[in-house]
Amino acid sequence: MSRQFEISYSFGYVYDKSKLIAMYPVGSNVISEDEYEMEVEVAFLEDGINAAFKEEDIKFANDTMKPLEMFLMKPNNIIPFVDTIKDFDTKEELTKLITEFDKEYELKNEYIQKGYEIKDYYDVFKNVTKYIPNENLDNLNILKIESEKFDMNKFLNDIKENLDEVTEANPIFMGKSELTPRLFIKSKSANSTKCFYIPFATYGSSYDDGIVCANKERIEDIDSDMGDLEITVTKDAGYIIENINNILTFKISNFNSKTENNNQITQVVDYGGIIKPMMIEFLNSYIKN
Repeated sequence: MSRQFEISYSFGYVYDKSKLIAMYPVGSNVISEDEYEMEVEVAFLEDGINAAFKEEDIKFANDTMKPLEMFLMKPNNIIPFVDTIKDFDTKEELTKLITEFDKEYELKNEYIQKGYEIKDYYDVFKNVTKYIPNENLDNLNILKIESEKFDMNKFLNDIKENLDEVTEANPIFMGKSELTPRLFIKSKSANSTKCFYIPFATYGSSYDDGIVCANKERIEDIDSDMGDLEITVTKDAGYIIENINNILTFKISNFNSKTENNNQITQVVDYGGIIKPMMIEFLNSYIKN
């Protein structure tokens, strides 16, 4: 009887801005030495996680890793890896086989050569501040303007009126997180901050309403390109607005009204999908002539 190999797999959550791959274990497979073919296993991984793994395993892994998005944004990619190949009976690690496998499945070495750290997900959660990228977000402004040249009162009143049927669209005063410039947390006092959030696109009052936008348009196709934004019952998309020395800056952000620890937060995103041009056009209509 031939010996058996135990092949352990992980999902590698790739965070490009942090030069990091966080590895989450997703189980193992036992196969006899006679049936093991490295090329077949490599092809299995090259199909990607959706083709190669069960939907419930993918969902559980994604749900576990999701809190990292508060600090590191969404992963740029999720790649399946083989962690170890062991003798099933003795649990001895077969280092020669895994070395050969990594040579054939080139992705891991490619990322290492580019300077990426490969870390266990537990270590990443424990030391998350180490991996928060230091960013200048000025290039994510969709408008930067002197405050007297922008009709803020009409802008806010129109949003409130146009979204009245689905939400109370009042400004929410936010304070910038000390950990990352992308993250803002609801402030207890309007006097303690010079920035606020106002929604633009929010979940309709029912599933059939789709996404309701402040420019009076609706997005009914649930498969529309939302970019980095998520719009759900507890999440909407809007503007994070800062006033520094009478200069207004507007960025697209994703607001979460109910985090796991009952905070209200909003997070600046890189890409707003089909909503971004709508938000820019709407914003520009309030620039004073």
